[in-house]
Amino acid sequence: MRRPRVIVHAPRADAAPGGREVEVHGEVHALAPLGDAVNGPLHWQQPAVFRREWRLVSDRGVHLILHGRRITRRKLEAETAGATWTLSRSWLGEVSLADAEGRELASIPHGMLWRWRFELPNGTTLAWRRHWSGDHTLEDAEGHELLRIVRRFAFFRFQATVELADATRRRDDLLVLLAATFYAWLSEPRGYGH
Repeated sequence: MRRPRVIVHAPRADAAPGGREVEVHGEVHALAPLGDAVNGPLHWQQPAVFRREWRLVSDRGVHLILHGRRITRRKLEAETAGATWTLSRSWLGEVSLADAEGRELASIPHGMLWRWRFELPNGTTLAWRRHWSGDHTLEDAEGHELLRIVRRFAFFRFQATVELADATRRRDDLLVLLAATFYAWLSEPRGYGH
C-alpha cells in the first residue's frame, strides 16, 4: 500500500532572521535583509542563460531577486526580504518601480546623451549616467557618486558588480536604488558592442 506524499512548507533552519522565502521559476530562495552586507561586495548574477532572473548576492546570501515570465524584460517583479515590487519599462524607455499597491517608489524618465534623471517620490532628483567605459553611476545634485554598476563578463548573461559609496550604505531606500538602477541598466538598448 502506498502512502500519500505530504509536502510541508516550513522555514529553513539556515534562513536569516528578518528574511523570507520566495519561489521563483520553481526554486525556493531564502532572501536575507541587506544589513551589514552593504560593507562587502555586491554582485548581480543571472543564474542561467536566457532565464529572466537576476539575483543581488553578497557573501551573506541573496538579498534581492528580479524575475519575469514574459519573453521581454518590460515587466519584472522584484522580491526583497520585506516586500514585492513591480518594475516596468515603457516603449519610450521610461523605467518605474512601484510597490504592491501601485505607488511609485522611483522612476527614470527617458533621457538624452547618456544622462537620465532618477526621481524619488519625495521630490529628490538624482543623475543616472552612462560613461565611456560602459559603467553606469548614480550621482547626487553635487555630482558625488552614490553607486556604480560595472558589467562583469559572462557568456550570454547579464551580470554586474555594484560599488557603493559610504553615504549610500546608510540610506533607507538603498534597495529601491539598487533595484531601479539595475533594471535601468538591464533595459538599456544593447545595439553596441560591450
